[in-house]
Amino acid sequence: MYKWLWFALVVITFSSCIQFGETYTGIPPGMWRGVLVLGDELEGFDEKSNGELPFNFEVIYDTPDSFHIVIHNGEERILVNDIRMGVDRRTARDTIRIGFPVYDSYIQAQCEEDAIEGWWIVNNRKDYRIQFKALNGQPYRFFQTLEPPVANLTGKWDCNFEIETENPTRAIGEFVQNGNQLTGTFLNPTGDDRYLEGVVSGDRLHLSVFDGSHAYLYEAKILPDGTLSGIYRSGNHFKTYWEGKRTDTLELKDLGDPLTLTKMNSDEAFELSLPDANGNMIDISKGTFAGKPKIIQIMGTWCPNCKDETTFLLEYLTKNPDPGFEILGVFFERHTDTIKAIAAIETYKEKMKIPYPVLYGGSNDKAKASAMLPLLNKVVAYPTLIFLDAQNKVVAIHTGFSGPATSGYEAFKEEFAGLVSKMKTR
Repeated sequence: MYKWLWFALVVITFSSCIQFGETYTGIPPGMWRGVLVLGDELEGFDEKSNGELPFNFEVIYDTPDSFHIVIHNGEERILVNDIRMGVDRRTARDTIRIGFPVYDSYIQAQCEEDAIEGWWIVNNRKDYRIQFKALNGQPYRFFQTLEPPVANLTGKWDCNFEIETENPTRAIGEFVQNGNQLTGTFLNPTGDDRYLEGVVSGDRLHLSVFDGSHAYLYEAKILPDGTLSGIYRSGNHFKTYWEGKRTDTLELKDLGDPLTLTKMNSDEAFELSLPDANGNMIDISKGTFAGKPKIIQIMGTWCPNCKDETTFLLEYLTKNPDPGFEILGVFFERHTDTIKAIAAIETYKEKMKIPYPVLYGGSNDKAKASAMLPLLNKVVAYPTLIFLDAQNKVVAIHTGFSGPATSGYEAFKEEFAGLVSKMKTR
């Protein structure tokens, strides 16, 4: 019988009592089922998941004394090797710290035999932590026993979220179902939910994702008329209701064209002058940037869609080492402390191996970010790409990013190539 370790962790005190070593030992290899406990059920909806977000990860030993973790979300595999084992001096129990340095978050937990329990802690959110627990040898995600599905949800869905409010938001659901197994994503003009994985059991849809930043949980009833009615949770700070119906014709541009959401307030040249991590001012009209086409990437270390976009840019630069333009990243951060924000940016740059300059723009609050970039009508979303010609005139502004989990990814790559060509020849 598995024994859960019920305890309350006070993070600062807990950390100070742990002696971390350099070796990696102590937890069994193989598949684990992790759970984030998000909170109480939503009123008016019978949640079969009980507000628990499940995900799977694999522990793989590289040597008898060292291992890494691979998180599974659909077809995505996330390598996690920032792992430390130690002993809690108060309890003499083995303790593990699993770091997600790109997103400035980590799991800190105690281990006993085949069980782990502790907290997922997000540094760039004030006092933000979610209870975490995991059991070894449980390869299923939501339920060990599944009922035959009442429908096949494969296809495209016209969805509305926050339907209990006066301003619901619209998104496109893209699902692939194979028996009980379900994968997919939701996308809108400002981004997507990346790789969701789950099941259809009886008349219920269940999907989840955890990647060190995203912690999303979806559940929906399949109603007799074939429509979906459900709930959505983002971590333990946001929950809402949603609905969906099948569609064959809905396209992303019908929800809003990513090339028209963010605009210039005038036709004058774009100006930008901000400090890098060392305090050096970088002006896009001077030095190596003067007289060259360039792309300004508006982003944040906390943003998974920004990470996907950065990965795309890095792959593009690998294939095109002399692209004929410059790239500059401008980060808007959740950290209110400038020193912590810059440290997070430097870690991100190092871990992602970003070769182009990165600057600190300030708070990720969109109103504050818009004030920092007054030539734009507003900052609508992270990420945003601004394409400039050699005279710093705006060629195009692309809001959001349709990542590799979506059907729009190939179209984005083609669009990007066209905008780069236009940027360099105008």
